[in-house]
Amino acid sequence: MIVIMTKFFVNPKYREDFKKRAIEGFGEKSIKGQKGFIKMNVLEPKNFEGMPPNDVFIIETYWESEEDFIRFTESEAFRKAHEEPPPKEWFTTFPVVEVYEVIKEVKEE
Repeated sequence: MIVIMTKFFVNPKYREDFKKRAIEGFGEKSIKGQKGFIKMNVLEPKNFEGMPPNDVFIIETYWESEEDFIRFTESEAFRKAHEEPPPKEWFTTFPVVEVYEVIKEVKEE
C-alpha cells in the first residue's frame, strides 16, 4: 500500500476559504471508484502554544499500489479534478507531493 501526501502551504488569510473548499469539493467527484483507491483524509493544521505556527493542510490518499495511483494521475477524472484550482494568492508556495510505502500498520481489531 502507498500513501500520497500532498501538502498545501496556505496563506493564513485564506485558511477558512481553503478549508471550506477542501471539505466541499476534494475527492468525491474524481477519486471515488478509481481502481486501487482505498481512502482519502483531509488534515487541517492545528496550532499549539509554544510551537511554531502551522498553516500546512495535508491531503492523504491511500492506494493499493503505485501503479494504481499513477493510473489515476493519467485519467480524465484526475484532469477534471484539477481544472479549477484555488487562486494562487491562497498559498505561500507551491504544494509538495510526497509518496510513502506503508511498511507497517498497527490498528485496533
